[in-house]
Amino acid sequence: MLNLPSSAFTATSKTTSTSAFTGTSATSKSKGFTLLEVMIALIIFSLVATVIQKVTSQTISQYERIRLKTIANWIAENKMAEVRLSGDLPPAKESKEDIEFAKDHWKLVSKVSKTPNANFNRVDLVIFHKDSDDQFDEGSQILTYSGFVGLH
Repeated sequence: MLNLPSSAFTATSKTTSTSAFTGTSATSKSKGFTLLEVMIALIIFSLVATVIQKVTSQTISQYERIRLKTIANWIAENKMAEVRLSGDLPPAKESKEDIEFAKDHWKLVSKVSKTPNANFNRVDLVIFHKDSDDQFDEGSQILTYSGFVGLH
């Protein structure tokens, strides 16, 4: 049996090679990322990017919804002010009108109904936003506004 020193199996040696392009020497133990580490980093980055994109999309959607509600509220308040400033008690009826306001197309449905008190009438206003295909549908209803108008 051969008696080899135990250090023959545990010794490590570094080999060096010289790069033909840069003229520098590199050890066999390079300092870089493995393919697995790069893949895990890409997966983490893609998950974070997906979450950021989804949150940004929701924020933009909520902003647009709030903008439409604000404009619809302005339209309703303007119409209610017109009715109140007319000086007369509006007759009980339902009317529809198309409005262009804030570079958008809207439909205003006004419904005036009688109340038990003859000096007051109830006014219900429903505001619809016209979609890009120039159609009004039930899903485009933005706001319902109610108020009372009385004789002075």
